[in-house]
Amino acid sequence: MKISEYRRSTRETLGRLFGDEAGPLCDVLLCAFLDVDHSKLLLMADDEIPEEITYKMSDAIDRLGMGVPVQYIIGNCWFYGLKIQVGQGCFIPRSDTENLVKAAIGIIPQGGSFVDIGVLEQSHFELQGQHALHGPVDLRFVKGCALEYSYKALPYTEKNLEAYPNVSVRRFDALDESDYDALAEQFGRRFDAILCNPPYIKREDMDTLQQQVLYEPHTALDGGEDGLDYYRTIIPLAPIILKDSGAIIFEVGAGEAEDVGNMLREAGYKVAFIRDVQGIERVVLGKKY
Repeated sequence: MKISEYRRSTRETLGRLFGDEAGPLCDVLLCAFLDVDHSKLLLMADDEIPEEITYKMSDAIDRLGMGVPVQYIIGNCWFYGLKIQVGQGCFIPRSDTENLVKAAIGIIPQGGSFVDIGVLEQSHFELQGQHALHGPVDLRFVKGCALEYSYKALPYTEKNLEAYPNVSVRRFDALDESDYDALAEQFGRRFDAILCNPPYIKREDMDTLQQQVLYEPHTALDGGEDGLDYYRTIIPLAPIILKDSGAIIFEVGAGEAEDVGNMLREAGYKVAFIRDVQGIERVVLGKKY
């Protein structure tokens, strides 16, 4: 069977489950299994589909039908123009988090230092290293620390950051004060910025999430009764590892920006908000001067 014919029949199969998403899902899988980009896939329309690829596709379609995210199936995803490795136990990065990355690039000083609390996306540091080389700060020459809670996600974090020796990786519980003390003792200094995209979904909303999202680690999603548990803990503990003139950059859920902003104001920070493409206040920036 030609690839064009296989694409058509597979889209029809997926269409019964995923509607308008069927076409993109089909092509994402085919590109991954054939190891080609989308342009190359289109040029291969008249080629015969290899039998081993049809077996992989059949298995992938079955897993998609069970709710497994396509990113877990192919083992990677694209975020901010880079391919990063993900798998079971990893939180899959969303485009919303690009706003946090852009804010961090603009605020970290030349030669400065930063930490990313809860690197379940495993993307922030890698992206900054790639995309800010000629921007306001060359992030090859800053010191960073990627803090990850999940033992399952840690190997992915380490793999994705192999090319960035200026960034260390360690396990860290954002709700445990002793981990902040240990980090400060290890580095012997405090940092210029804290980046954090914490769990912020209200507990009552967890059961309403799409099946694919529920495959991701609940520890990366559940923000407590009102979704704000992590902000309440991180903000008062931040001075242990954050310089007096440092910045905290949070991603927040829809409708949470003002509450998080007020927490930061009460802790002595000046606050700014950054909206996403939908106009939602998605990033809250707290800075002391």
